[in-house]
This record gives sequence, structure tokens and C-alpha cells, in this order.
Amino acid sequence: MEVVLKVTSRFLHPFAMAQPSNPDIQSMTKEPIEVLDDLADQVADEFEAYRQPDEFKDVSLVIENSDKERPTLIVHVDREDAESLADRIDEFLREHGARTERERHSATDVRVLATID
Repeated sequence: MEVVLKVTSRFLHPFAMAQPSNPDIQSMTKEPIEVLDDLADQVADEFEAYRQPDEFKDVSLVIENSDKERPTLIVHVDREDAESLADRIDEFLREHGARTERERHSATDVRVLATID
């Protein structure tokens, strides 16, 4: 499955290492895009088993930043039983200070959208 984005996006390096951080504290000193970038690194680390470099990735990460005031981390889950993995990712994001929404495109295609206030 090929995903084409028609907005300005920044793709995350698949081997990005997570840095310990607290988005609530960082959001006072960092731009929202930087906070989301740190959060994406944490998601990549936490769900590394679903992001193997030589296989189809069950979890893909993209930061959509066409709206500079409100960038969005998009976590795309594309696998059987996508909903249960999306639940875990959604909970992880909320525990780390993000506000989340979901887009369900099919039983195997769920996107979790995260923003930082």
C-alpha cells in the first residue's frame, strides 16, 4: 500500500531514538512541531516491534505541518486487528500530553491523530 501526502510533511527517520521528555514541560520552551517530533521519537521507540526496517511497517509516523500553528502527528496503523494496537498507541499519546482523534478507514487501517496544545 502506497501513501501519498499532498501537504507539506516531514517524514521521521525510522531509527530515531526516543529521548526522555515531558511534553507538558517542553511545550513551554519548544515549538509544537519540536514537541511532536520528540513524541514521535517516543512512539517509534515504544512500538519499535511494529516498525521493522526490512518489513512492511504496521505503524508509520508522519508529522503533518502545513498548519504551522497546529501541526499534527499522524500514527498510521495498517494491520489485522488495527483497532487494538491503535488503542494502545492512543493511550500512550494521551499519557504523554497529546490530544488525540481517530480516523478509521477500514478494519485494518486506523490513524491516530495527535496534537499538542
